Amino acid sequence: MFELRDLERFMAVVAHRNFGRAARSLGMTQPALSRRIAVLERELGAPLFSRAHRQIELTRIGDVLAREARAVLTQASLADRAMHDAVSGATGHLRVATRSVGRFRLIPEALRLLRASHPRVAVSVADPMTGFPLDLLRRGAIDVTLVRGPVNLGERLCSERLRIDQVVVVMSTEHRLANEAVVDVSDLAEERFVETVSLRAYGYYDVMRDPAMRAGFIPHVVQTLDSVDNLLICVAAGIGIAFMHDASLELAVPGIVFRPLRPPGPTVELRAVWRAGDRNPVIAPFVSYLVLAAQYERQPARSRKGTKK
Repeated sequence: MFELRDLERFMAVVAHRNFGRAARSLGMTQPALSRRIAVLERELGAPLFSRAHRQIELTRIGDVLAREARAVLTQASLADRAMHDAVSGATGHLRVATRSVGRFRLIPEALRLLRASHPRVAVSVADPMTGFPLDLLRRGAIDVTLVRGPVNLGERLCSERLRIDQVVVVMSTEHRLANEAVVDVSDLAEERFVETVSLRAYGYYDVMRDPAMRAGFIPHVVQTLDSVDNLLICVAAGIGIAFMHDASLELAVPGIVFRPLRPPGPTVELRAVWRAGDRNPVIAPFVSYLVLAAQYERQPARSRKGTKK
């Protein structure tokens, strides 16, 4: 069976109608080209060119092959371009899912940068209500997630630290301590607390409870919510207060305030996580853009105005 290179040689002769000129365009000698065309004709069992009167014309079989070869070579070129783009990351698909409130600032900025550098990459962003992001990541259902806390990722996952946040207290604007610049942890011993399920799932349950434990009390939890969004709804409604990372940069929720603690609360990391050895070429640039977004976020407002494009 003939190869693509055979079709390219054949189509060069078709284009030039002259073996000499066709050979020069291919960077080969005329005798070598003539031999390759002769081999092709033997394989097909029919002549491709009529050489009568020193004119090179396509035979009926040659005309059929020229039509089909043109389509095959065009498709092969498209396939080669598609494969090159996929390997280089110029095209592809990136699936991102997280419950972290970091999605409100870091992910949009990182995606904006990704779209600028990889405009043909398709992106899916989801709120993983059907399961915890790390579980979805391990199963291959998503490509990248953001995780907060001292999570044991194991050998199958890789991560990049994006930032470190302080644990603070979030409360209703109507709370008796809402106007305090800094809240003493000991003043919260008799308060009602709300928590999220993700505290336990992601392993920083102890980190969030650390301020209370150091002050000598166990938080009185009146409700456990399935998301930070619902937790903040309950806080705004005055159902309870909560220890959480300082999300004042990401969230502007009416009716709540974030207040630092005295003594200062522990810190908690926000990390981008992906599968070790994943061959999706879009992951690396996206993670690098998350890092850039986190760095930009830490710049003073005046400095950011000068660097934002």
